[in-house]
Amino acid sequence: MNHDEALLQIINNQINSHQELYNLIIQQKNNHQEYDLTHQLGDIRELLIKNNLKNCDQYDLETDFPVAIQSNDHIYPRGTKFDNTRHPRFVRACENAFPNRKLSVLDLGCAGGGIVYDFIHRGHNALGLEGSDYSKINQRAEWRVIPNHLKTCDITKPFKIFNKKNVAQYDVVCMWEVLEHIHEVDQEVLFNNIAMHIKAEGFFIGSIALHDDIADGISFHPTLHSPEWWSDRFEQLGFRFLPSSFMTFGDNCRGVGNGIWDSNFKTNPEMGFHFIAQKISFK
Repeated sequence: MNHDEALLQIINNQINSHQELYNLIIQQKNNHQEYDLTHQLGDIRELLIKNNLKNCDQYDLETDFPVAIQSNDHIYPRGTKFDNTRHPRFVRACENAFPNRKLSVLDLGCAGGGIVYDFIHRGHNALGLEGSDYSKINQRAEWRVIPNHLKTCDITKPFKIFNKKNVAQYDVVCMWEVLEHIHEVDQEVLFNNIAMHIKAEGFFIGSIALHDDIADGISFHPTLHSPEWWSDRFEQLGFRFLPSSFMTFGDNCRGVGNGIWDSNFKTNPEMGFHFIAQKISFK
């Protein structure tokens, strides 16, 4: 390499180095702007929903297990770190099923709390329980906006929710792609908790994934079975799948392509299915 070629290489290296530094600065600036925008929007939404919160029931949670410390979802935060499902269409469907009344809704495995926010925004009572305290600690998503309506709890251990000293019961209990995260040995206690907190005429609604979710060698879906298996399992645990639903496909919060990461169970049925169930009556 002659002197001119060596000099040219040095200049090119300097240009590339400065370009990399420039790209890094732009990336950090964009990340900072996105961070600022997220918090500014949180401030605005906190003010907008303030009046609704005044008219919401306040719930107290009683549990000896405030965090699901043995769950991979807590040990290796992933869904709880990034998810914050919103779906006002689901709220409207529930309003049509229970017309002309204020609804009460319990979201189990609520992650960022978006569904709870949607119901409160429409003037209903809602509470979300999440097994990991990641979102609470980091004040992400709705945890800083509606903090009294989002609580942490291991839902596979006994818990009680109270409303004015009475055990709270809800019109709707929902679990969106959560049941596949629950080990079979823990299902009985979970369903006992649901049965305690759902009204006799209430609906248990949600989605169940049929595929594993593996990240960095960690599996997040320990319970994978067919819809038929789940139907039988629900009956063993005191609930029954309904043959028809007031919900249309698009009313479901997950499994409808709701966001870039959400599967569409209609076009890819191997990914999961939706359900609506009620408690089995033993009259």
